[in-house]
Amino acid sequence: MNINDYISSGIVESYVLGLADEVERAEFEHMCATHELVREARHAFELDLEKQAKLGAVSPPQHVRNKLFTDLSIERVVKPDDGLSSSAGNGARVVQATGWAKYLAAASVLLLIASTVLNFYLFRQYKDYSERYSSLLASQTQLANNNDILRTSVDRLQNTIQIVRDTNTTVIKMAASKVTGKGSPDPSSFATIYWNKKSFEVYLMINTLPNPASDKQYQLWAIVGGKPVSAGVFD
Repeated sequence: MNINDYISSGIVESYVLGLADEVERAEFEHMCATHELVREARHAFELDLEKQAKLGAVSPPQHVRNKLFTDLSIERVVKPDDGLSSSAGNGARVVQATGWAKYLAAASVLLLIASTVLNFYLFRQYKDYSERYSSLLASQTQLANNNDILRTSVDRLQNTIQIVRDTNTTVIKMAASKVTGKGSPDPSSFATIYWNKKSFEVYLMINTLPNPASDKQYQLWAIVGGKPVSAGVFD
């Protein structure tokens, strides 16, 4: 697998999003260390994720923001223990800082954004892969149909060759009859008959025949015992 195929395999996205297993991660890190194109692909995807995160960021309503910051600034009041020195005074308040809660809230927001970006990315990848699969399936179906058509043509050709080469086959060349008047045949008309005297099979090869009218057909006749016998009709 060359470098471009490796990059387009999806390993870059899997690594950055933490979806790759240990073996894939070790291999990817080795490829990053030895191939600049892989490093550039990784950096480009990271930048793309950051861009998507900024584009997908939604500012919460003002009243929600106010409530959030109000809740984060609440001080927890703890009553002094009876065993503490009275020098603290009755009703003294011990205030515990809650700054860590702000960092926790910020981290939660970042996780939410990352989750949104990841879901958007995975959905886009799924849609892309689904469209590729449908396209490949349609191409495969078309190839199968073409193969069936080609196989049918080959079978017919082989059958024709077998008939022509059969020593029991007689070749009869039929040119246009030299008659005049209304309804006379086209003088350029020509057809070839292959008649197998053993199997009594008859095959017709049209060389040059004008197209009949939409409500007309050609009919092949054979003379058997001095009488005409129909051998079938054809367009």
